[in-house]
Amino acid sequence: MSQAIDDPRTAAGAADEALALPVRGRGTEQERLTQWVRRHVHRNGGGVLWIEGPPGAGRTRMVAGAGTEAALAGARVLTGAGPARGQLTPLAPLLDALCAETGGFAHGPRTGSPEDGESYWLLREVGNRLRALALERPVVLLLDDVQDCDELTLVAVRTLTAQLAGLPLLWVLASRAHPDAPAVRTLRRDLLSGQAAHLELPPLAPEAVRQMAQDILGPRAAAAAPYLPCLDGLPGLVRQFCTHLQHGSPTTAQGPADASTVLAPLVARRLHQLSEDGRELVLIASVLGRSLTVKHLSQVMGRREPTLLRPLREVLAAQLLHAGHDRLSFPHAAVREAIAATLPRPVRLSLRRRSVEARMKAGVPAVSLASELLDLAEPGDAQAGRVLRAAAHELAAVAPGSAVRYLQRAVELTEDVCPEQQRLSAELIPLLWQSGDIAGARDLAHRVVQAPPDALTHAEACLELARMGSQFHVRQPDAQVRQVHRRRDVPVALKDQLLLTTLLNRLLAGEAEEAGDGMAESLMRTRGAHPAGELTHRTMRSMSACHRHHWADALKHSEAAAAGIARLDPTRAATLPEVALATSWRAALLGLSGEDRSARDLVEEAANEAEQRGRQALLPLWRTTRARLLLDAGRLAEAARELASAEAEATATGVSFTGASAALCTRARVAFHMGDDATMEECVTRAGACLSSDDPQRRGIGAWINLLALAYRDDPGLSERDMSLAVAYSRRGHVHAAPADPAETVLLVRTALGSGLREVAACAVQFAEHRARRNPRFHLFGAVATHVRGLLDGDPDRLLAAVERYGTARPLLGAQAWEDAGGPAAAAGSPEVRVRFERALEGYEACGAHRDVRRVRSRLRKLGVEPGAKPGTTAPAADAPAAGWRGLTPSELGVVRLIAHGATNRQVAERLCVSPHTVNTHVRHAFEKLGIRSRVQLARLYLTEVDRRGAAG
Repeated sequence: MSQAIDDPRTAAGAADEALALPVRGRGTEQERLTQWVRRHVHRNGGGVLWIEGPPGAGRTRMVAGAGTEAALAGARVLTGAGPARGQLTPLAPLLDALCAETGGFAHGPRTGSPEDGESYWLLREVGNRLRALALERPVVLLLDDVQDCDELTLVAVRTLTAQLAGLPLLWVLASRAHPDAPAVRTLRRDLLSGQAAHLELPPLAPEAVRQMAQDILGPRAAAAAPYLPCLDGLPGLVRQFCTHLQHGSPTTAQGPADASTVLAPLVARRLHQLSEDGRELVLIASVLGRSLTVKHLSQVMGRREPTLLRPLREVLAAQLLHAGHDRLSFPHAAVREAIAATLPRPVRLSLRRRSVEARMKAGVPAVSLASELLDLAEPGDAQAGRVLRAAAHELAAVAPGSAVRYLQRAVELTEDVCPEQQRLSAELIPLLWQSGDIAGARDLAHRVVQAPPDALTHAEACLELARMGSQFHVRQPDAQVRQVHRRRDVPVALKDQLLLTTLLNRLLAGEAEEAGDGMAESLMRTRGAHPAGELTHRTMRSMSACHRHHWADALKHSEAAAAGIARLDPTRAATLPEVALATSWRAALLGLSGEDRSARDLVEEAANEAEQRGRQALLPLWRTTRARLLLDAGRLAEAARELASAEAEATATGVSFTGASAALCTRARVAFHMGDDATMEECVTRAGACLSSDDPQRRGIGAWINLLALAYRDDPGLSERDMSLAVAYSRRGHVHAAPADPAETVLLVRTALGSGLREVAACAVQFAEHRARRNPRFHLFGAVATHVRGLLDGDPDRLLAAVERYGTARPLLGAQAWEDAGGPAAAAGSPEVRVRFERALEGYEACGAHRDVRRVRSRLRKLGVEPGAKPGTTAPAADAPAAGWRGLTPSELGVVRLIAHGATNRQVAERLCVSPHTVNTHVRHAFEKLGIRSRVQLARLYLTEVDRRGAAG
C-alpha cells in the first residue's frame, strides 16, 4: 500500500510498551489528565484537551497514559499521530485511528463516491464514523504531534470538534509548544478560546531532573550531572541520555548547545560500534524521518528486504532504532537529528530526493510530497514541477495559501519566459488574489495578458481580471474581450462567462443608467452556457430588476442564482468571486424582505469559510455585508466593529475592495446614529474625494454622505446641486452589491423638510409610495412609505401606523417613527408627547444610537420630564399608561413591549443585546407585578391598556 511507504510516523497502537508507564516528574500533570479523562468518560460527556510542550516534554507518554485511563474507564480509544514533514495522505492521522479500531477504511475515494471531491468525501466519512462509534459508547480520540498534521486534518479537527460536541467524544490533542505552522496556531487559538481544556507541560525543575537521573542511573548519576542542565528539563531527553550513559560515559565537553550536541558523543560511539552495513542503514534511516517502513528503507537503499535483516538486528540491539508493529522508529527526535548531523548536507538532500522518488513510484498523492519538494527540487526539474502543480490544484479549494507556495515553486522550476511558465502563472493569479497578495496577482496578470502563450491561457487570464473587477487595470479591456471572442480555439462557455462578467462589472460600476436599454438588451441576449455563467446571468438579472425597482423579480432571480450555486462543484464554488457576490447580494435581499435570520446565517457561513480557508480578498465583502445587516437590526456597536475590522484587513492586505465606496455609506450611517464625530469627519473627507470623481455613482455617494453630515450638524444649508445628487442616489435600486436602504428615504424627507425644500420631500414621498405599491411583498417599503407620508403631512396617526408596520424588524426606524410622532403632539400640546418620546428613547438606547438618545433626552427635558424618572413623578397622569404598568422598570417594559408584539424570548434577547436569562428574569418580574400567568394575558393586557390607549389619544 502507498500509505505504508508514505507514513513516517508510528502507526496507531505500535508505540513501545514503555509509553504506558508514568512520566517521571509529571505527577501533577498526570493526575490532572487522569481526573479529566475519568470525569468525562464516567459522565458520558465530550470535550477537548490540548496538551502542549517542547519536544521531549513527555507528551507522547502523557497521551498514552490518557488512553490507558480511558480504556480502564470503559471508553473506546482511537490513536493517531501527525506525520513528519507532511508525508501522509490528507486526513491520514484520523483515518489510521479509525482503521486501527474498525478496519476497512481506505485512504482514497471508493467506487461510486460522490462527486464532491476526495477531501470532502473523506471528511464526511470520518465524521459519520466517529458519530456512529460515539453513539455506541464513549470514545477517546488521541492525536499526537498535531503540529505535523496536514492542513485538511487540522480543518477536520476544527470542524468535527464543533459538529460532534454533543456526543460522548473526547479529543486529546498533543502538540509542540509554539508551533510554526499558522494553521496549527489558528486551530489552537480557536479551540482554547472555546471550551477546550489546556494542559501545558513545562520543563522539569532541576531537582526533578536530578532525581530522574538518579532513578535511572543509580550510582552512575554523578557522571551525568554536568550534562543535566543542558537537557532543558525535558524528561524524554533525560531518559534517552541516561539510557545511553548506562552503556558508557560521554567524553568531556565545554557545554553542549542543544540536545543533539549532548547526544552526539553517545551517537558517534554507537555508530562506531556498528558494522558498515548497520551504519549505512541507520544513517539513511535518519534522513527519511522519525519512523519508516522496512519496504521504504529497502527502496531508498536499493537493496532487497531480506538483505537488511542482519544490519537491522544490529541497529535494534544498539537501541538506535525501535521496532513497532509495522514500522521502525527512532527512540527520540534528538537521537535521529544527532545521527543525521554526521552526514554532509548534499548527501542528506540526495537521500531525501531518492525517498521522494520512491514514494512517487508507489503512487503516493502529490500533496503528501509537495512540502519536501519545496526544498529539494532544482530549476529545470519537470517532474517536481508536475507534482507541485498537482498538489496546488488539490489544495486550491481548502488551503489557498499552501497552494500558492506550491504553484509559485513550480513556476520557479520552469524555464524563464517559456509557454509552460506562463500557463502556470495564469493558474497562480486567482490563488494570489484569494490569499491577499493583491500586488503580486496584479503584476502577474499584466504579464500574462500582455504576452500570452496561447489563446486559452489569454482567455483564462482575461476572465480572472474581469472577476476581480476594478482591482486590476489593463489597457483596452474591451479590445482584450473582443480578441478572445474572435478566437475559435477558446471554449464557448469561457467566452460566455467572460462577457457576462464584463457586463456585471459595468452594472456594479453604476453604468446601468448610462447604458440605457442596452444593458437590459444584453442581459436578454446572453445566457450562461455553464453553471457559473448561468449564476452570473441570474445575479445580473436580479440587480437589473432592483435598478428598475421590481424587487419581487429581483428576489426570484436571486433564488434561481442560489439554486445555481448548489449545482456547482462544492470544492470549487467557494473560490469563485461570482459565487461570493451572488451570495452577498442574496443575503441583502433577504434582509430587505424580512428574512433577517436567513440573511445573517448565509453571511456567517460564508464569512467563516473565507476566514478558515484564508481567502483574505473576500473578507471585506463579508464584513461589510454583515455590518449592513447589523445596522438594519439596530446593533450599531457590532456593526461598527465589523466595519473597523474590514478596514483593518483591507489595509493590511492591500485589498482594494471594489465595494468600498458603497460600504462608506453604511459606515457613515452607523457613525451618524452613534454620534461618532471622528468617523463622521473621516467619512466626510472621503465624500469630498467621491464628489470630485468622474464616476456618477461615486458622486452620488459623496452627495449623500454630505447630506448625512449636514443633518448630523443640524445644518440645513445643503446646496441645490448636492440635494439633487442625493435625491438621485436615494432612487437607485442598488450601489455596487448593496441594495437600496429604505431608511435613506426617511432621512431624505426629514432633511428636505428641515431645509424648507417641501417639493423635494413631496417627490421623495411619491417615489416611496410608488415603490411600495409595486412591491407589496416587501413590507418594509410599505412601512417607509407610511412613515414619510406621515412626516410630510404632519399626520401622527400615519406615523404611529408606521411604528406598527415596522414591528421589531427595523428598530432604528421604529424609534424614529415614535420620535416623529411626538413632534406634532408636542406642537399641539398633547399629553401623548411624553409617551412617544419615551418609546423613541427606549428604542434608541436599545440600539446604542447615542446621538439620537441625547437629542430625545433634550426634547423630554424641554417638556419638564427627567428621562428615566418613574411615570407620574413629573408628568400628568394621562401621559402614562394605566396604573398596572407603573411598577415596571424601563428594562422590563422594553421586554414586555416586544413580547406583546409577538417576539420570542430569543428574538428579544438578540434585539436588546442581552442574554436569554435576563429576558426570562424580566418576564417573570413583569408577571408578578401585573398579576398574570401567561404570555397571552400579557399581550392582551398590554395591547388593551397601552397600545390602544395611545392610539385613542
